[in-house]
Amino acid sequence: MPTQDPSFERFTKRTFTLPLLARSLGAVLLRLPVLAMALVRPAVPRALREQVMLGVNSVNGCRYCSWAHTGLALAHGVNLDELAYLLDTGSSGKMDERDATAILFAQNFADTVRQPTREARAALAEHFTAYERRELMAHIHAIYFRSLCGNSADAWLARLSGRKVEDGHPVPEALAALLLAPALFIGWLRSRTFRPQAMEKL
Repeated sequence: MPTQDPSFERFTKRTFTLPLLARSLGAVLLRLPVLAMALVRPAVPRALREQVMLGVNSVNGCRYCSWAHTGLALAHGVNLDELAYLLDTGSSGKMDERDATAILFAQNFADTVRQPTREARAALAEHFTAYERRELMAHIHAIYFRSLCGNSADAWLARLSGRKVEDGHPVPEALAALLLAPALFIGWLRSRTFRPQAMEKL
């Protein structure tokens, strides 16, 4: 039998509905002061910040976020093999337990569509102060929003190429793509300087 043209495979990544877009955008806007402070005086290490963002993106699978934050993780000395092992197995292996807790919380946040379990919240509270958690949550909400914006943009690119979008929501996807179009373009340009083989680990 002839092999189906890969260009016509279905697009299955998670994208925005209108309610999810409104909630996610509102969450980011509320946390802008914390994000601004984190640029000046971060409460959590930058390497952990990038790993947390990659934890969210391990679920959402935004290619733009993967390009940008894999490169930043490498720049901050993150061991991508250890991170990939944690995200694949849920076991910290050689990774610091505190860092692993934050990364797995981020993964759980995305997997549950912004509704992390009570156990995940308790584990985070056990290892991080209240302010550290606020900063972590600001980063998590920001990357969750950006990653679904990226997926929403790709959903429209898929439609334009003739592919079917599973469970698509054209209007909020278009709004999300327009909201983050400048950042997505900058992220794409930056991705050209990063090593593709490193990204494949995640």
